[in-house]
Amino acid sequence: MPKIIDHEKYREDMIVKCFELFSMKGFINVTMREIATELNLSTGALYHYFPTKQSIFEQMMNYVVKKDMDRLREATNMDESPEDRMLKAGRMIDENKEYYKNMMLLVLDYYRNQPQSETKDMLERFAKSYIETISDQIDLPIQMSHSIFFWLIGLIYTDLLSPSLVSIEKQFEMITEMMRIVREKMAF
Repeated sequence: MPKIIDHEKYREDMIVKCFELFSMKGFINVTMREIATELNLSTGALYHYFPTKQSIFEQMMNYVVKKDMDRLREATNMDESPEDRMLKAGRMIDENKEYYKNMMLLVLDYYRNQPQSETKDMLERFAKSYIETISDQIDLPIQMSHSIFFWLIGLIYTDLLSPSLVSIEKQFEMITEMMRIVREKMAF
C-alpha cells in the first residue's frame, strides 16, 4: 500500500529545519546540498519542493511571519485593555527573544547578500504584516503601530548586541505607559 504523505506538513517541517540551519550558519553559508543532507533528502527531491535557496527563504519567512501573527493573537485577549494586550505581547516576545534575535540576524544576512530589488518588496510585505497585526491586536492606529514596530526592532537589536543594557519586560512596561498616555490624549 502506498505511503500517504501530507505534502504541506512535510514542507512545513522542512521549513522549520531550514530556519534552524540558516540561523546557525547564516543564509549565505548554506548550500542546497547541505540543506538536502540536513533534511535527509536527495538534492533532486529538495529541488522538487524548492527550486532555489531564495525560494526556501521566502517560503520560510512566509511561514514564520504567519506563525508569529498566530502567536500574538493567542497571547492577547481582545476582551482586555490594549495596555494589557501590549504587556502580554511583550511577555511573549521576551519568552521567545532568542528566536527573534535569530530571525533578525537571518533577515540581515539575507538582505546583505541578495539584490535589493529581490528583497525589498518581500521584506516590506512582512513588515506590513507585523504592523497590521500590532494595530489589530493591540488596538492602535496604524501610525502608532509603525512606531511600535520600529521600536521593537530596535529593542531586539539592542538585546542582541548588549543584553545587559535592556530588560524587555521593563521596556514593554514603559512603552505601554506611553501608549496609555497617548491614547488618553487622543480620546479628548
